[in-house]
Amino acid sequence: MDYSLSKIYYPLQEFVMKLFQYLIIRFFHGVLKNLPFNFVRLLSYPIGFIYFIFTFRTSAKLYKRKKDIFEPKELRYDPLLVKINYSRYWLETLWLTNNNFDKYISKNMEVVNHDNIKKLKKQYPGLIFALPHIGNWEFAIPAGNNINLDLLAVAEPLSNKYVLNWFKKLRESLGIEIIIGGKGQNTFNTLEEKLISGKDICLLSDRSVNKSGVAVEFFSNIASFPRGPVALSLKTGVPIVPTAMIKKSSGYTLYFHKPFYVPLFENEAKSIQQGLKTLSNSFEELISMDINDWHSIQPIWTTEY
Repeated sequence: MDYSLSKIYYPLQEFVMKLFQYLIIRFFHGVLKNLPFNFVRLLSYPIGFIYFIFTFRTSAKLYKRKKDIFEPKELRYDPLLVKINYSRYWLETLWLTNNNFDKYISKNMEVVNHDNIKKLKKQYPGLIFALPHIGNWEFAIPAGNNINLDLLAVAEPLSNKYVLNWFKKLRESLGIEIIIGGKGQNTFNTLEEKLISGKDICLLSDRSVNKSGVAVEFFSNIASFPRGPVALSLKTGVPIVPTAMIKKSSGYTLYFHKPFYVPLFENEAKSIQQGLKTLSNSFEELISMDINDWHSIQPIWTTEY
């Protein structure tokens, strides 16, 4: 191919592919949001099985995770169910609207340890909620709004700006402020300012991005956790509330684990390490409630990178 033509062809091809991805997602959102909640959940079984078969490499890695990490703990980890639940997460996310939440979920929504949050909100304008990739954390947005939380979250940057901006608008329509993270965004300082101003910060915290993070023991093996939630707590003095959306037959339970403060030592690294250890222990308890609904299929432990 002529070089001058290739300079036009490849950017055009990339544009078309990204636009196609965006339109496909919009199409499925338009279809799924009109379906009953239980039917959307049923769809996850055939779709999850197909996904499990056609992504056999990651499925094989999950079987290795089962053998190395969870069998010694006597936890019944099933990679097929993990893939089914991961498919369910995406189907539910594309289904979720405020109207659907009010119609199908809100009346069956249970909030555990809400009193602890009420007490903390009297002491601090905003709180730090650290979540593992369990259940469907998108449902925490309308659930949090229902108990008067003023939520903010950080979204990972995507190469497809059409998809990124659409998901940002979709989540904000549910009632949460979204800021885009990534290099050069000064995310930590922004979160500190938002937290002090009264925003309740939600951070997915059980895996680090781009193979960075701090080593911490997690299910008796060394994993890499992001330091952000613990560093933010250490800087502001605001406690961390480990939180999870736990699946149940009729919807979800919003579960607030025991809040904790990051201890202040002379050595900041020691404080971060101790805070991450406490967070890891809390996540182990939350994840063990439904181990197969913890659908973090990306590398978590250092042996998986």
